[in-house]
Amino acid sequence: MFFDARKDWKQFLNADDEENLNIVLKKAMKYRSAYKNADDIKLAQLWCAVLELSKQNMLLQKRLGRIEDAFNAMTEKIGAAEQDRKKLIDSLERF
Repeated sequence: MFFDARKDWKQFLNADDEENLNIVLKKAMKYRSAYKNADDIKLAQLWCAVLELSKQNMLLQKRLGRIEDAFNAMTEKIGAAEQDRKKLIDSLERF
């Protein structure tokens, strides 16, 4: 029958967004054994996708923290070197 065809709502997304969504869903597939045993499989699959996105977010936050620490260390060294330079200039001007 013509009316049995399922509508794929994802086809109405931007091509990049559809690709990103498919990537998230593929990553959530590693939880398949968990959500297949749920009473509401679709809802459990959604929560597994949220879990996967949360893990990615935590990883990015951790990496960003390390980058911030490196920049802070560099700026502290630059600031200390700048203060030493100013002290040297002041002492030379007094001499």
